[in-house]
Amino acid sequence: MTDTKNGDDGLNRPTELPSRDIDLRELTDEELMLLVQEGRSRAYDVLVARYKNRLFTYLFRLLNDRDEAEEFAQETFVKAYIHAEKYRTVARFSTWLYTIATNLVRNRIRASKRRPATVSLWSENAGGEEDGKWIDVRDDSQRPDDDFERADVRGIVQGAIGRIPEKYRSPFVLREMSEMSYEEIAAVTGLKLGTVRSRINRGRAHFKRSVAPFVNGRDCTLKGNGK
Repeated sequence: MTDTKNGDDGLNRPTELPSRDIDLRELTDEELMLLVQEGRSRAYDVLVARYKNRLFTYLFRLLNDRDEAEEFAQETFVKAYIHAEKYRTVARFSTWLYTIATNLVRNRIRASKRRPATVSLWSENAGGEEDGKWIDVRDDSQRPDDDFERADVRGIVQGAIGRIPEKYRSPFVLREMSEMSYEEIAAVTGLKLGTVRSRINRGRAHFKRSVAPFVNGRDCTLKGNGK
């Protein structure tokens, strides 16, 4: 094990950083982040390649929108890179990364709740299209519930996850899809361990109720931990 020392900035830095000749893919997440903090951006490319699919899947399960999941994944990686100096090796990189992603989604959900749903319409002035403009009009109509429009297992599972209330959904997805431990989920969400367990159980209950009418003997169980 590499000896470490605590610097004045609070980071646990290895006595000697890996040489530039080493294969970066062989390093741990934490070792790569220390290199990123030293200005070696290629180390961050390895981290992005290592986590991009897992992070996208997590965000897609939360948002139920591929474009938004891709956008939030990119924003998460950018924010993590910009604030790399704030990373501390006492925490796992994956926990730190998922915390950033979760907070971004929370902020988006809070913002969407504060403003009414709108639809964009083109308003033509007397001068024709060139003088017109796009305006947002409040949409009070009932949107069709098409989460289960596709009758395949993937659609059923994603629709059921989307129906889980937001405060239960994130811990549920982190446990069942990302297979994080309860302790890691507590670190990501900032919740107490008992609250994490409770919200995961409530998320499971919501999930089971949602898939029940559509299962008909099909296997809609998740691959994550069932405990």
